[in-house]
Amino acid sequence: MRWHDYQLQWKPTDYGNIKTIRVPPDKVWLPDIVLFNNADGNYEVSFYSNVVVEHTGEMLWVPPAIYKSSCTIDVEYFPFDEQVCAMIFGSWTFNQDEVTIKYLMGKRQVELNDYSPSGIWDLMEVPGELIQKKSKIAYQIRIRRKTLFYTMILIIPTVLMAFLSMMVFYLPAEASEKITLAISILLALVVFLLLVSKILPPTSSTIPLMAKYLLMTFVMNIITIVVTVIIINVYFRGPTTHQMPAWVKMVFLQYLPLFLVMRRPNYDEIKKLEKARKRKSDAREEGTPREDKYLPGEFIEMNQTKIHHHPYCSLNRQRRTTSNKKDSNSAKTPNGTHQQLALLPPPLLDVECVPLGRQERFQSFRNCSEDLNTILSEEAIKAMDAIEYITEHLRKDNQYKRIREEWKYVAMVIDRLLLYVFFAVTVGGTCGIFFSAPNVFEYVNQTAVIEQLKRSAEAEMIP
Repeated sequence: MRWHDYQLQWKPTDYGNIKTIRVPPDKVWLPDIVLFNNADGNYEVSFYSNVVVEHTGEMLWVPPAIYKSSCTIDVEYFPFDEQVCAMIFGSWTFNQDEVTIKYLMGKRQVELNDYSPSGIWDLMEVPGELIQKKSKIAYQIRIRRKTLFYTMILIIPTVLMAFLSMMVFYLPAEASEKITLAISILLALVVFLLLVSKILPPTSSTIPLMAKYLLMTFVMNIITIVVTVIIINVYFRGPTTHQMPAWVKMVFLQYLPLFLVMRRPNYDEIKKLEKARKRKSDAREEGTPREDKYLPGEFIEMNQTKIHHHPYCSLNRQRRTTSNKKDSNSAKTPNGTHQQLALLPPPLLDVECVPLGRQERFQSFRNCSEDLNTILSEEAIKAMDAIEYITEHLRKDNQYKRIREEWKYVAMVIDRLLLYVFFAVTVGGTCGIFFSAPNVFEYVNQTAVIEQLKRSAEAEMIP
């Protein structure tokens, strides 16, 4: 700090060619220049050094001091934030007419010869501004936070956890680790939220950038847990507790798998078999009387030793006529009923199965039923009843498994759909939040910036 005191002037020739003296600060007048926005409340310097007095009346006083200033911190873009703090110096008691503050040697920049670079902040510029009306000078210190520490410790782990939460939808629904993984990620996010709250100053004026991203990830993880519970509920549904609506089949079994490029193994062949079975069942329901006991939906194919049901069976007319004649002759003999099967030659048991029309098929069913009731014994009929029971049981079991597989596939489709949706939302949210901050990809070479500020200050010096 320099000033001119007209009362402290002398001729060096009159005093042994002495041009400069040093006096205690309490022996001369000192301007009461203080830091107005002081943070510690101590407006005086800690050590009063001597004042250098020139024979021309120029006074130089450079007391060692550490100033603590306060400024408003804007944490909106933390950790990519840039702060501007002002240090306002001025006279505490004198006005503009009594004390006029000017730049020392015309330098508007702060002298950075003794500046030590910080490991947290990058110094961008320190311009000065004179406030003539109040006889003050303000230095605007613009600093930018170094992001390497927070990127490695805070940002990268949080982004990885955000993308890890999507992997919940890639786990099979029967795996209990789906809920475990989601809750573990949720607890980790809570820890990171507490860490951010410890780092940042408590303020309600704005929400920090990192807090926004953590909050978004936290909400997405909560939604993931809720949706995972719903998916597990859908996965374990069955025909005994839930009936699948038609719109669910259309949306989740037909359209969405095509949209999501999903394909069920052997699904086309299964659908063809089901359609063929349904057509045959409809045809049987239209052309088969309800009182026939063994005919609906089964096969009848007799080849000497094999007897089955078949909806299109028609006994050979000629062989059946021959059989009927022999049956009538055998009926005249004693115990003809017990000798029917024994007297029939093997060729008479052959059956010709040909597709017929509806009326012919109905008449063929009637003839087959009557002839079989005549030919088959009571034990064979019981065996056919048992076979029919087993067939019906297997059919119901297959139908139960098919419906269960459909519910499982619906859960898989929901998982895949939400995987894509959450991936898009996570990528979009990550890019939207972090790229909204200025100077995200800008690298600051602190050494080059300081050298540039020094050259600018030297260029502004007035000789």
